[in-house]
Amino acid sequence: MAVALLLATPCKSQDHIAFMNIPLGGPVDEFVEKLTVEGFVVHGENPDGVLLKGPIAGKDCTLLVRFTPETQTVYRVDASFPVRGDWRTCKGDYTVLQNALTAKFGKPKRLERFEAPFREGDNCELSHLNMGLCKWLSTYSSPAGTITLSIRPVIVSNGQAAIIYEDKAGSATLTEEVARIL
Repeated sequence: MAVALLLATPCKSQDHIAFMNIPLGGPVDEFVEKLTVEGFVVHGENPDGVLLKGPIAGKDCTLLVRFTPETQTVYRVDASFPVRGDWRTCKGDYTVLQNALTAKFGKPKRLERFEAPFREGDNCELSHLNMGLCKWLSTYSSPAGTITLSIRPVIVSNGQAAIIYEDKAGSATLTEEVARIL
């Protein structure tokens, strides 16, 4: 049940990707307020967006809610799962999330590989990830936007599962607003 909450869902009436059943594409203050009702706590704002912490699929996660500069429309949510110090746990987090997203959205476009001569099972996987010699991601596309699941490097020899929810209409609004500013 908890994994189902993290899944993005296209909202047919609004044609927006939703995070935890909250559509992206609306005002950031309303979006953040709805997240706080779901148990997230605001940890500040920076030039990239609003930072929140809270539970997703039973794990303490960090969210970065990104919004446009003029209308403050939410166009993207970055969900970062706990930092892990071993590949097996990182990949386990990734696999659980991938299975849930695949059940919801179908088969993703996948890129899961190590650069030769490196390979999974050599006990240096996170080092390879941190050196850019390993790519682990799944991309789910819909008319409403894109969901990208990845294992990303953190500091030296650590990694974490992360999901980026990007709303197509919200991203178009961002492009329009930035074009006006330039």
